[in-house]
Order: sequence, then structure tokens, then C-alpha cells
Amino acid sequence: MENINKNLPRYVRVNAGIATHTSAMHTELHQRLYDLVSEPDKLKLHLTDGLLKGWRVLIDQELDLNRAQRASELTAQMRKWDDKRNGLLTQLFTDIRNNAHSPITTLREPGEKLLTLVRSYKGIQTEMVEAKSAHVDGLLMDLAKFPTETTTLKLTMIIDELKTSNGKFGELSKQRVVNRSKRKISAMKQLRPMTDEAFYEIRGHIEAAYILATDDADRSLIMELVDAINRLLASYATTRKSSKAQQNIAKQMELESNHKLIDPLLPKLAASVGLSTDGLTFTGRTKLHNKETRYEMQVNSTGKKQWARLVGGELIFVKTRTSGRGNGKAKIKPKDKKQPHDGNLPSEGKQLNEEKRPASDKSNDGNSDASNHEGKPNDGKGHGSASVTPKI
Repeated sequence: MENINKNLPRYVRVNAGIATHTSAMHTELHQRLYDLVSEPDKLKLHLTDGLLKGWRVLIDQELDLNRAQRASELTAQMRKWDDKRNGLLTQLFTDIRNNAHSPITTLREPGEKLLTLVRSYKGIQTEMVEAKSAHVDGLLMDLAKFPTETTTLKLTMIIDELKTSNGKFGELSKQRVVNRSKRKISAMKQLRPMTDEAFYEIRGHIEAAYILATDDADRSLIMELVDAINRLLASYATTRKSSKAQQNIAKQMELESNHKLIDPLLPKLAASVGLSTDGLTFTGRTKLHNKETRYEMQVNSTGKKQWARLVGGELIFVKTRTSGRGNGKAKIKPKDKKQPHDGNLPSEGKQLNEEKRPASDKSNDGNSDASNHEGKPNDGKGHGSASVTPKI
């Protein structure tokens, strides 16, 4: 073997493995690695057609699985937007109905107009999603004909959110149809390690090919290829870190948006429950309950937390259910305990005898019951004598 040029390293090495990426980024990285490796003469890299073909097959399976996963992800996103759309519809109808029955004329009159309109859309939340989208579009067009009424009842925010949600749902629905995959392929969790192992095997061949190369030209070619692979791996690792940072930024932006919406409404909510205007704080936590977004509040003086929701552009506390224990309203009926008797319970015998006593006997209630009736024969009407011993 010829001596290696002193300007060339004694060996080359791919410095990193495949970092943990999302499924899409993992597949894209392997695709670009394959393009780099398959370009030079495979004989100089000590690669065979079988090695490259096996790697290519695994990459193609990842591509198919990503399309299937994308369709599944779209379904989950569509469900999220549909739930939000249903919550907005419920809130819209509830606000209109409540205002239509308001004793305040300026609220009742526009409420009655809009109530007549939305009655034709009753039950829209339970319709099939395709029909629902079309009916929501129709509802939005009808509401647009009553700008004064919707503004008076502070429904503009709900209507805008409903329009956005319906539009997002429609976009995702079209995208899912286009991207739907009919192929049944293996799970990505099983497939990704196999694709990585195929690359690691090829990487080993390339590193060995540098040592076995017989001239500087081949060594230079392999060194440049390894440098390109290392740069590609490093760039994807950096992109992954950047993606995590972007997700954190998105969460922070959502939090700031919620504070911007909720914080101005806190003084009025605090006053409605007898607190000072700065007595409540929005914790930043939200949740979706019965297709409606709720916001967690904290009482500053006690630290107690409670959920609130938006109704007509204002915050109201969500009523919490209380159990039946200790409120004095639960009625518990004890089970009757059967005791030996000759046809009647002692209490029944006592009551019946009292009812059948003559008026003259009842006038002697001041005397002992036992003394008045001691030794008195049965009246023969089917009721035996009974004595009741009171508990001491």
C-alpha cells in the first residue's frame, strides 16, 4: 500500500449518529444522506447494490408511514377545531337566547331578532362534519346581515372565532383527503431503528474504504464525503434544537394572548364576588370542558383557585357541584326492621287503637294509656292488643 499523503488524515470518521428527530425530519435526513452516499462510485466506497437497495427500501417505507401518520395527525387536529367550533356555537346560541329573555329592552330586542334567525340552525353541533361546515358558513352569512345587533350583544369576538375555526377545519379536511394513504405499513417505532442500522453499516464501509484506498484521489473523495455527512448531521441537530425553541416561543405567545384577553376582565369579575379590583389573578392555565374554553383564576388573598368562562365577552365563574353530605337537604329513609308480631307492627297497633278509641276515652288522655285500657277485651275487629314501651 502506498504511503498516505501527510496532508490527509490517517482515518476519517462520521462524528455523530442519528439524533432524536421527529418522524418527518428523520426520514428527510436519511433521504439526504442517501443522496450524498449514492452519488460517488460505490466500488470506491466498498458498497454493494444490496446495501444501498436495503437502505432505500427502508427510507421509502418511512415516507409512506409519514404520510399515514400525517393523515392521523390531521384527523386529531380536525377534531380539535371541530370541538372548538361546537363550543363557540353553543356559546353563541346561549348568549342570544339569554339576551332575548332579558328585562333590558336594548338587549331583548336585538336578542329576539337573532333568536328567530338561529332557531333554524338548532342542533347544528350534532350534524355530520361536512354538513356542519356548510351550515356554519350559512349561519355566518346570516349573522353578517345584523351587524348592529351582534355588536350590541357583544357577539363579534365569538363570530370571528367561529369563522376562523370553521375555516381551519375546512383546510385540514381538504388536506387529509389529498394525503390519505391506503397502504398498510409497519410502525415507525419499529422501522426507524432499522433505517438507522442500515446507515450505520454503510457508514462503517465508508470509513473502512478510506483506510483501504490505494491513492490520494480516492482518499480525498471519501474525506470530502465524510465531511459533507458530518455537516449534514450537525445542521439537523441544530434544527432540532431550534424547533424546540420555537415550540416554547409558541407556548409563550399563546400565554401572552390569553393574558391580553383575560386580564382586562378580572376587575369586574372580582367585584362581582365582593373582592377588590385586584383580588383575582389569571394563572395562565386553560382547559377545554364540554367544548368550551375555561380559564383558571386564583384569589390572591387565599390562594383558592376556581375556573371561569367567557360569556358575552365577560368572565363568570363556573359553578362547582357540591355533594349531598352535610347540607341538611338529603333525606334518608331507614329500612323497616321486621319484628315478631301477631299481624300488626307494634307501632301500627298503637296507631290503629288510638284511631278506634271512643271520644270518651280520648278525653282521658291526661291519664295513663296503660291504666285506661288495662284488662280491656279485644274489640273483635281483627286488631290485637299491643303495648309500646318507650325508649328511655
